[in-house]
Amino acid sequence: MSDPRKEAMIKAIKDALMVEIKGQQLYNHAAKETKDAAARAMFEMLAKDEDDHVAILSAQYKSLLKDGKVDLSLIDPAEVDHGSQNVVTDDFKKSIKRGNFEMAIISIGCDLENKAIAYYRDQAAKTDDADLKQLFTWLAEWEDGHLEQLLELEKIYQDAYWSDQGFSPM
Repeated sequence: MSDPRKEAMIKAIKDALMVEIKGQQLYNHAAKETKDAAARAMFEMLAKDEDDHVAILSAQYKSLLKDGKVDLSLIDPAEVDHGSQNVVTDDFKKSIKRGNFEMAIISIGCDLENKAIAYYRDQAAKTDDADLKQLFTWLAEWEDGHLEQLLELEKIYQDAYWSDQGFSPM
């Protein structure tokens, strides 16, 4: 006998895992391919954060299958507060190299983060399970922190690009 509520929660977690795996793969690939050490540090940090999210969601998936519920005791939000890890420092800004590859990855990353945030907010609003709502709220906040960093990085790269093209100051 299937439980439609549990099935819906499992589907939401599985879809969330797909969202995180896409980001994880993008940032891991970018970290390997970039020639820019500063960008590599940023992409590695983002990939590690996505690894954390995959681990959290995988644990919740297993908990749902085994016990029929989300188990937030496994998560310490303070330890997963990704928005606070800001690698975009003044030294970082000075060390940025101008790369079209990095600009493309950052742009794709912004799209992924926006989609993740929208998905998590939508799922948090839809579910009547308080713990799942909390989990998706945290994930939306963490992805929001990623998006802020990527947008800041995107501006740095675009400013550098326009400067190289002779369009600076603008």
